[in-house]
Amino acid sequence: MKRTQLAAAVLLATGSVSALAATYSVTPLPLQDTGRNNFARSIDDAGKMLSVVQFEYNPSIDVEQLAEDTTFFTQFAEVLEEEENARQGVFTDVDYTTIVNYLLQNSTALQGQKLANFRTYVTDTQDASLVPGLDEITDKFDDYTQSVEVNGRDSLNGNFIVGDSTGLVVLDPYENNSGDTINYTYSESAQQGFVQASGVTKVLPAVDTTVGGFSSARAINANLQVAGFSTVSFRDDVNQAVETCLDDELRGDQSEGRCLFTVYNGDFAVPRISNYFINTSTNYLPGFVLRSEVNATIWQIDVNGDVVSTETYPLLFDPSEDDERHYFTYAYDINSQGIAVGEGLTGDRVTITRPNQSGLAESERVATVFRDGETIELLPRDENLLSQAIAINDENWVTGAVLRSQSGIARSRLFVYNLDTQEQRYPSGFFLSAGVTANAINNNNIVVGKADVDVTSDTLRETAAFMYNIDTEEFIDLNDLVSCDNSYELLEAVDINDDNEIIANARIKATSKYVTGNDVINSDGETDEVDTIVAVKLSPIANGSIDECEIPEDEQPFERSGASTGWLALFGLLTTAFIRRRLKIVK
Repeated sequence: MKRTQLAAAVLLATGSVSALAATYSVTPLPLQDTGRNNFARSIDDAGKMLSVVQFEYNPSIDVEQLAEDTTFFTQFAEVLEEEENARQGVFTDVDYTTIVNYLLQNSTALQGQKLANFRTYVTDTQDASLVPGLDEITDKFDDYTQSVEVNGRDSLNGNFIVGDSTGLVVLDPYENNSGDTINYTYSESAQQGFVQASGVTKVLPAVDTTVGGFSSARAINANLQVAGFSTVSFRDDVNQAVETCLDDELRGDQSEGRCLFTVYNGDFAVPRISNYFINTSTNYLPGFVLRSEVNATIWQIDVNGDVVSTETYPLLFDPSEDDERHYFTYAYDINSQGIAVGEGLTGDRVTITRPNQSGLAESERVATVFRDGETIELLPRDENLLSQAIAINDENWVTGAVLRSQSGIARSRLFVYNLDTQEQRYPSGFFLSAGVTANAINNNNIVVGKADVDVTSDTLRETAAFMYNIDTEEFIDLNDLVSCDNSYELLEAVDINDDNEIIANARIKATSKYVTGNDVINSDGETDEVDTIVAVKLSPIANGSIDECEIPEDEQPFERSGASTGWLALFGLLTTAFIRRRLKIVK
C-alpha cells in the first residue's frame, strides 16, 4: 500500500526515494528503459546486483525469417498498420509490438526466429550490462541474438557471475524427402549452468552429459566453489532415443539436430514448497530430466572460470532396482566453509491440503545439508509436511521454509537452524497463519524474503518484503522502514549483503508502453497506468529513524488491478484513524 500517491513518472525521473525520517532509502535499478518488468536476483558485497528483465524493448527482428518461415503476414496482414513497411523492417509502434508478441507466443514453433522472455543484467544504481549466458553476437544483428533465456543467480564482487542459460538457438536448414527446405530453429542444448569470469562465459557441465546433459548453478562462495545440481545418470530410454536420432533410417524425415532437440527440450523450474509438486509432472521438469537422476553438485573453478574438480552428493535413500521414477538432491547455496544446503526427495509421498484444495498426494521433499561427501537431512521429518533449505551463512545458520498445517490448511513457515548448536526456530510471520518464504541470509544473521500480509483464505495472498534478525528475533515489514513518500510497494526481499543492503522486488504504477518503449496513447489521447514490477536497492540510512505516516482520507487503500482483495481487510484490522506506525515487530 502506498502512503502517498506520487506519479510513477516523477518517481522514476528522480531515481531515488528517501527522507529524513526513514532507515532505508529506495533506489530503482537503471533498467526501466530496458524492458517492461525487471526482477531482483542477487546483491553481492561489492554492491553489484543481478536483475532479470522481462519483455525487453526494441529486439532485433529477422524479417526474412518472419516472411518466409512463419505464417505471420498471412495471419496479420489485415490488422497491420503498414504491411509493406513491416516487410521491409520498418515498423510502427503497433506493428512492432504485434510482431514481437507473435514471436514470443510461438516460441515452440518448428521454424521462425526465437526471442527470449527473460535476460539478465548486472548493475549498480548507475550502469547496467548484459549477462549473455550462452548467447553469441552474430553478423546479422551485429549484436546478441536475444534468443537465449538467462537467469543470473549469484555474483562474487561482480567479477564472477553464475546462473542458468538455455542453449543458443541455431538455424538448421533441412531438405526433406519432398525436396522442400525446412529452416528448423531450436536451442542447441538443454539448460546449462554457467560462470561468467572476467566477461567470458563458460559452461559448468553436468556429470552425465548425454545429449548435452542438464545443470544449474545457484551460488558461488569466496573460494570459487559453485553450488547447484546436474544430471548424473539417465534411464535407458533416453539413450535409446538418442540412438534413434543418430540413425538415418530410424529418426524419420527430420534433421538429426531437430530430432535430438525433441529429446532434451523442455522448461525447468524448481517450485518452492508453497507450491504443489509431484516428481512425475512435466509442469516443472523436461521429459528427459524426469528420466534422469539429478544430484547436488559443487564445481570448483579457478580464476579463469575453468572447472578444476566436480563433486556430487547422492540421494537420501537407495531406490529399488525396478524403481524408475525421477529423484534428486538440489544445492541452492554454499558458505565459505564449503557447506551447501538445499533439498532432496525421500521417495515417499505425503497428503497435503493446500488453500482452496482438497488433500492431494505430493512428493516428499526435505531440507538437506551437503558436507564432507554426505547428504544429511536437516530437520525432524515428523514435525513438518515438507521442508526446504534455501540459504546458509558463514556462521552456519541455515534458513528456508517448512510446510505445516494451520487449521487444516498447509502454508509455508520460516525456519532458521544452526548447524553448530542445533538450535532451531520457527518464527511466525505477520500473523499466525501467514505464509513466509525465505530467500537469503547474510553474515549479520539477517534473513530476508516475503510474507503474507492479509488474512484471507485465498490461495494467493498479498505479500510484503520482510527482514528477520536472528539475534534480536525481530520480524519487520521493510515497507515500514522507508519514507512516507515512497511509491514503491515492496513485495519481496530477494537478497541481502553484509552491508545490510537489500535487493527487492517492488510494484509501482507505470504507463503502458509499446515494445519500442514509447507510451501507449488511448482513444482519449491519454496514457494508461498499469502495475509494473521493478527491482530496487534498499540502502541503510546512517542515523535514520522510523517514520509515522498519515494517510489522507482521499488516499485510502484501493483495490489494485490483479491484486488480492485481502489488502482492504488487513488494513481495516491494523489501522486506527488512518495512522500507521512504520515499524512492525513480531517476536
